[in-house]
Amino acid sequence: MTGFRVATPADDALIRAILRHNGMPSWVEMAVEREPSFFAGADVFGRDWAVIAQEGEAVVGMYTAAVLPVHVDGRPEELGYLGGLRVNPEHRRRIRHLREGYASIRPLAQASATLPWWFTVVAADNTAARRLLESGVAGLPRYVPQGDYVTLGLSRAHGKRSGLWRAAQEADLPAMVRFHNARAARFQFAPVLREATVRRIGLERFFVHERAGALSGIAAFWDQRAFKQIVARRYRRPIAALRPAYNAYAKVFRRVPLPREGQALEQTFIAFLAVADDALPQVRPLVRDLVSHCPTPVASLGLHASNPLLPSLERLGPLRYRARIYAVSFGEQPALSDLPAQPEAALL
Repeated sequence: MTGFRVATPADDALIRAILRHNGMPSWVEMAVEREPSFFAGADVFGRDWAVIAQEGEAVVGMYTAAVLPVHVDGRPEELGYLGGLRVNPEHRRRIRHLREGYASIRPLAQASATLPWWFTVVAADNTAARRLLESGVAGLPRYVPQGDYVTLGLSRAHGKRSGLWRAAQEADLPAMVRFHNARAARFQFAPVLREATVRRIGLERFFVHERAGALSGIAAFWDQRAFKQIVARRYRRPIAALRPAYNAYAKVFRRVPLPREGQALEQTFIAFLAVADDALPQVRPLVRDLVSHCPTPVASLGLHASNPLLPSLERLGPLRYRARIYAVSFGEQPALSDLPAQPEAALL
């Protein structure tokens, strides 16, 4: 029988080791690490916690969960998010661990949601996991696909300063929050922004775009490397051998360089991006101006797969990380409208 418990600060080193040694499979195995402390970035947006699974003294793995303020069918809700499932290699392919883990989610929840189901994001390349979760295996919750999602890594070298964005000021804050939430309500799982959240993240990280004196865009550069890092653990062959040649090409053609194995990507999230419809025709110069303000060589941005911003962004030669979004139901399947699903990449 596997035991599950909510992690405490005494488990910090254990959690960090599990994350470090269990990356996400793709053409590059990426580990989302939390150095120097897992708890340093806790509860910045919503309420989050981690659960550790053990059999006696043996550590099976862990998962993370959160309750986040997001939009569902255009309404602000408090919705559960499942993420950070990591199983140590010797305990993988044991379906009972999954069944017992899912059974622990609701009893160990550390915050209350306004809806009885959850959401999650699974890497597109993780076909084995997606096949299992979508198969309806007895004892597992129902995973209902909500659409595809792509995270882009944009090179700052494509940035071009043209005065389209300025640093946000205290007087902008109420209008920023209203503008963002009005736009975010058009997407499933997009964050509900609040003034207190902006201050907690740091108003100095936010930028605004104006047209004819009216707010027409908002974004934040959220560098999370002080508490969360995306580390390249290993590349598939022959990518590792070709990495130096690719990086030479990337330098010339303003592409995102590949970090060496064991190195964190020098990236900052473009978070809480919202743009007015009348600004979309000039989206490419708008994005290039925004990227020019990025404090790191790479800016990361997550969008739903049919977002109208994508064609312009693809012309900037980004790295792409594809995923699928799911509603996770332990009972009756949620009845959702056909709004596109677009959670905030910085919160995943």
